[in-house]
Amino acid sequence: MSRILAAAWLGLLLALAGCAQTSRVDANTSTQALAEKRTAVALVRIGEAGQLCRHVSIMIGVREGDGFRGTRVLNVANVRSITEAPVAEVELPPGEYHLLAYRCRNDRHRAVAVGDIADKPGVFRSSFAKFTLEPGEIVNLGYLHFNAHRVGQSAFGRPLRSQIFVTDWPVAELERFKAARPQLYAQMRTRHMQLMDDEGPDAATCAKLRNLKTEGKVQTLPTECQPAKAATKG
Repeated sequence: MSRILAAAWLGLLLALAGCAQTSRVDANTSTQALAEKRTAVALVRIGEAGQLCRHVSIMIGVREGDGFRGTRVLNVANVRSITEAPVAEVELPPGEYHLLAYRCRNDRHRAVAVGDIADKPGVFRSSFAKFTLEPGEIVNLGYLHFNAHRVGQSAFGRPLRSQIFVTDWPVAELERFKAARPQLYAQMRTRHMQLMDDEGPDAATCAKLRNLKTEGKVQTLPTECQPAKAATKG
């Protein structure tokens, strides 16, 4: 990531995240009340990118044209706490959301920041992962592991995501969250966010790649872009 990109993302996060208190919703939130308001709650355990990380933040957003606009910053203060689960909570309207950027820092403000920022302020070229919410849901999106140190740029300009993955929360952290947020825990259902690399190229990307192959600019097509083979008759 370029220093300019990092500085722009850090400035944006500092402006939006404030004192970086852990993002929380009302502890008495219920699925019934959420359904009446036509909103939902997302819960995400955010991991640290390295030994220097103490406070972590992610930016989520929505599709905008060919890119994605950042709309909310979720924070976890003291991700290394042994008494509280490092889980960010947020109430959102239903719909599709994308993970657009990640940042971590310690008390001396040393930071790691990753995000594929576009030329337009607040817009990102690509997304690391996505999730959807329905009215009345309280959804555990999983444990986001983010090795920001090794994120780079591919030949097509999209961030490499081989060091990003999602798992279930550790059992001990589930127990801590249950003790601290019993009503949310009782109503939550787990549906992990989906890494964008896991879904394969979309129809528009496949069409572009097929054209490039015809022009001799690429040699092979991803499996998802290849025509289906006709069934062999017995």
